[in-house]
Amino acid sequence: MINHRDRNHYLPRVMGLFGLVVSVIIGICGLNLYYFREVETSLIKQTYRDLKRENDKVLNYLQSFTEAKLEWLKLFASYCDLPDGSGNETWWELVEEYNSQDFRLGVADLKGNIYYGNHKSGNISDRTYYQQALKGRESVSRLLPGDFEGQDGIVLAVPIVREEQVRGAAFMEYTVAEFETYLNNAQFSPYGVNFIFTETGELLVSTPFAARKGTIFELLKNMEYRNGQSLKKMQELVKNGQAGYLIYYENNNKRLLYFQPSGIERLMVASLVETEGYESVLHRIRGLTLGFITSSTVMLVCAVLLILGILHLRQKEEMRAQKDYLTGVYTRETAGRLVSQGLKGVGNNRFYACMFLDIDDFKKINDTYGHHKGDLVLVEVGQILSACTRQEDVIVRFGGDEFCIWLYGMRGRKQPEAIAQRILNAFNISGNIHASIGITLVGEHENDYDAILKRADVALYQAKGKGKNQFAIEPQL
Repeated sequence: MINHRDRNHYLPRVMGLFGLVVSVIIGICGLNLYYFREVETSLIKQTYRDLKRENDKVLNYLQSFTEAKLEWLKLFASYCDLPDGSGNETWWELVEEYNSQDFRLGVADLKGNIYYGNHKSGNISDRTYYQQALKGRESVSRLLPGDFEGQDGIVLAVPIVREEQVRGAAFMEYTVAEFETYLNNAQFSPYGVNFIFTETGELLVSTPFAARKGTIFELLKNMEYRNGQSLKKMQELVKNGQAGYLIYYENNNKRLLYFQPSGIERLMVASLVETEGYESVLHRIRGLTLGFITSSTVMLVCAVLLILGILHLRQKEEMRAQKDYLTGVYTRETAGRLVSQGLKGVGNNRFYACMFLDIDDFKKINDTYGHHKGDLVLVEVGQILSACTRQEDVIVRFGGDEFCIWLYGMRGRKQPEAIAQRILNAFNISGNIHASIGITLVGEHENDYDAILKRADVALYQAKGKGKNQFAIEPQL
């Protein structure tokens, strides 16, 4: 629907841009040097943007991973009985099941005695993460050299609270190797290297080459720095918990490093990229420009294609910003704008039905399997809804496990009923999801967005009242 509506505006814009490109190319021969400098500046800025975007992906993965594990640990702490070291506690079997050579669960009492599933115990009363847990705080430890039976480790800690009092603490411990294995499951870029390190430079996640260097600062110590860049400046920023860029040269090859704080116990996330690829792009553009001097027609085509490509990428980025990051469907705010505009149409050029969908017993999924499983269910819901509707229909993640679908262009009661049944069938086939759907028809001249949503919500509760995993429909006004 959006592409169709924008098509009439897109062609004049393209023609206007085409004329602008022709005007620019006429003077490009005399401004050749200026052109080269501008392209080089743009490529450098693009390198910075790409690197920061890559780093943000790693940061988001680290934060999501930590939050999910802490949520699981809080759930465990909420039902386990208090530790007494007898080995007869109800949580002992679960702790034993999860223990491995790289991961273990532990429960500690108020004296700092910690008990593991392999019937080992110890005392952690002097550990900062334990003391924070006794104060009722969740925490992630710093790098603990040799703490995991001789291996470097990381500890996640939560308090055990009973009757609003802290009665102990639960812990989830990883070796650095296991922690790195989890984080390397993120879709890190194949064009660069990513690191996670402490404020003193100890590397938690790195490449095998970097791991041999000990710390990230040792890795960078013998590099060449120019134009005011220095390792000391990076160390000061890291010490103060600030983000920044570092440019250095290795064997006369330019490298660009971006780092920023993760918000987790002063851990830093860094991404490194080689700039040779961007410099080669600059050389290719130079060749195309020289070719234009002898063949303006070829250069004109290349310039138009380049601008169209930029417009296309920009349009894709704008569309991506309108989508829910988890499910890929529209956000509530974006949908409000689109649908309010679509309700102003006439005939078949407007929305004719609204479906409000709620996943049945979603809280039970989160409580039983954890929020990571809940997120996977939401992702699957978004995929199924997209597959069961048309491109011009608007799918919205309304909030939590609630979704809304606005059907566009057609009329009548049969179509939304058929689509609702198609969705329920797809959920049943998946085996993981059941949902209730409320449907309301939109009047021919109706444009009150909130009133339509309210009717669909009422229909949803009617569906739930009939026993869930079905749909109910409100009659058209």
